[in-house]
Amino acid sequence: MNILICPDSFKGTLTSEQVCRCIKDGIESSGEKHNITTLPFADGGEGFSECMKRMCKGDTLYTRCHDIYGKAITADFTAFGSTAVIECAKASGIQQRKAVMRASSYGTGEMIKAASELGFKDIILGLGGSGCCDGGAGALSALGAVFYDENFKRIAVPSGGDLNCIFGAGFKNIVKGLHFTFACDVENTLYGENGAAYVFAPQKGANKTQVVELDEGLKRLNAFLPKDVSALKGGGAAGGICAGLYSVYGGEVKSGFNILSEFSQFESKIMNCDVVITGEGKSDRQTLMGKLPYKIFELSKKYGKRCIVISGMIENVNFGDKMISLCDENITSEEAQANAERILTEKSKYILK
Repeated sequence: MNILICPDSFKGTLTSEQVCRCIKDGIESSGEKHNITTLPFADGGEGFSECMKRMCKGDTLYTRCHDIYGKAITADFTAFGSTAVIECAKASGIQQRKAVMRASSYGTGEMIKAASELGFKDIILGLGGSGCCDGGAGALSALGAVFYDENFKRIAVPSGGDLNCIFGAGFKNIVKGLHFTFACDVENTLYGENGAAYVFAPQKGANKTQVVELDEGLKRLNAFLPKDVSALKGGGAAGGICAGLYSVYGGEVKSGFNILSEFSQFESKIMNCDVVITGEGKSDRQTLMGKLPYKIFELSKKYGKRCIVISGMIENVNFGDKMISLCDENITSEEAQANAERILTEKSKYILK
């Protein structure tokens, strides 16, 4: 049997490469002989840059930047040809401490600027796993944009909590000559009921009052951007980083999954297999909004292939020919996270049964 293993990462627990290895080890330990192909994948979030590096035989480069709360860090990105692949989660990723009103995407802008200074003008930006909701104002500031408060004082590092304080903006000195491809895993707009604040900010620590404040702030920011991006599909990705940068630079908004599919010739791999195995850390209703496992399930159905989903947790969704959760009546989510490799490998022994 020809088996294609193509999961997303189990966010914060296992990389997609580790997930592939565990599933493969589990299947092979059952004693059955199969032709197994592993293809670690991502949809724009955690692991996207590493996947692109493998597919394009790129290099890993490092730069100094700041995290969402202003701490100096070193972050890496992938480079090949004239292209830099940057995950916003590297600098602007969600952390255990969740203070979204104080969080800024400034570090992502620093990474883009560093890549530009090294001569990389084509930027593929992976949008997923962010801990901020500032509409990309922080990133734009790092790239040379200026935002002013009511006293015409510069807001040095804009955060989500600063958006409603913006009374002016300037983009004259922004880094120029960049071409962006935005790798999204959602189609949410910048603001509104389906926007970045209402849909994603609660996961980043925002209470109900703060969600409203952030939504109003994103709407206010849009009024000062060079181009209205209120209706941009995917504009709300990564707390609105997509919308903010697109307003200034334009570019292409594409599914991160589709970008990787093109580079890896993914559809041909599905056509040549019998069973596809995919999964993620948590499969829930957001998965059905276009997350990686659901896209793989749809492609599997297109070509009449059996699709098995194995995820850390499954909540109120049912897709795929078979679904397996690491969490069950005997295994709590805490136990599954603490022992993910062992449990995933053990459950994969029976994945084809």
